[in-house]
Amino acid sequence: MKGIKELVSIHEAVSRLARVLAKIELDVEEVDVAEAYGRVLAGDVVALVDHPGFDRSAVDGYAVVSSDTYSASVFNPAELELVDAPVIGPGKARPISTGAPLPSGADAVVMEEDVKRVGGKILVYKPVAQGSNVSRRAEDFARGEVLVRAGTVLDFRKIPIIYASGYSTVRVFRRLRVGVVTVGSEVVEPGPGTAGLEGGRVFNSTGYVVLSYLRRLPFIEARYYGVIPDDLHLLADFVTRALALNDIVITTGGTGPSEGDLVYDLVERGGAWVFRGVAMRPGRPTSASVVDGKPVLHLSGFPLAAWVGLEGVFKAALVEAFGLKGLGNLIVYAKLTRRLPNQAGYTTFVRSTLTAGVGGLPLVEPFMLRGSGLLRSLAETNSYIRLEEGSEGFEEGEVVPVYLD
Repeated sequence: MKGIKELVSIHEAVSRLARVLAKIELDVEEVDVAEAYGRVLAGDVVALVDHPGFDRSAVDGYAVVSSDTYSASVFNPAELELVDAPVIGPGKARPISTGAPLPSGADAVVMEEDVKRVGGKILVYKPVAQGSNVSRRAEDFARGEVLVRAGTVLDFRKIPIIYASGYSTVRVFRRLRVGVVTVGSEVVEPGPGTAGLEGGRVFNSTGYVVLSYLRRLPFIEARYYGVIPDDLHLLADFVTRALALNDIVITTGGTGPSEGDLVYDLVERGGAWVFRGVAMRPGRPTSASVVDGKPVLHLSGFPLAAWVGLEGVFKAALVEAFGLKGLGNLIVYAKLTRRLPNQAGYTTFVRSTLTAGVGGLPLVEPFMLRGSGLLRSLAETNSYIRLEEGSEGFEEGEVVPVYLD
């Protein structure tokens, strides 16, 4: 029987797929830090130096002994002699730029705008306390401190601190190789005009949903192999060859119960199911198997359902399998513009548009046209709402978590 007999929860699907993905062996490579953007760190980064490595000025101004300024005011400025010496004593001041080392003897910096320069002296109009406008040695981080943990996906926030801690190269895992194929004789690649759409054929879009999604994850090397017609021998041969070149293969389409949908036959012929069908909407047909000892993820041929399979199951399984850090969505809270019910027993993903609102919380508008094949639900939105299994849904005006793409 091709029909899906028992759905697993989305959490069970993630857990099962993660256990399979965790068996993939990813070699470690050493790359220049400048080339490490989007890669997954293979070991902790431990600071080789203090940062900063000395007490330094945080502003442009004058290095001073703070006690010389305690009585300073607009009506009674402190008068200090300017010097150009490595040591600052009482009654003295030295010009200093942002980031420059603090001279010995100085314990504070007066900002440029709080003084008036008169010949070889300055008049200080505002008192400063000890340590004012000074960045102390190791204030940012100290030698031996763990700065970035293994499993972190490196981005513009992490790469600068790796450089500053003394590294020019970094150890990362090689990219995960993922092959993608679209299954279906009715699917044709886009071409000029509408040629080729006779007889119920459709242009391929779901394959490019998957490819585009994977290319947002720079630690994945995605390879797209085009469209395979509904021929079991061709599909089985392709999957065997693709698995030899990749760590995982993702198929789109062919997941239905009809005779022409071949994913079931492919797995029954030479593989084993990890799970078959997930209690989520859309994306119910999402399944996973092991073929030739490697994981194969089977996604719906409908674009939105395929996206849910990637976002709700595949990405979450990657995080769990490889201990990835920094891959979660930014979540904001917004007021819902209309009631949003949920189907009992399902986790539901609803595409949405987040807007600024007026004088308070942002607003979130669910995309209400139904259908797992609606491309506009992806093209015209910037976020999604997730209704968990067991939730009856949200009411209009309720403040809900919104996941940004």
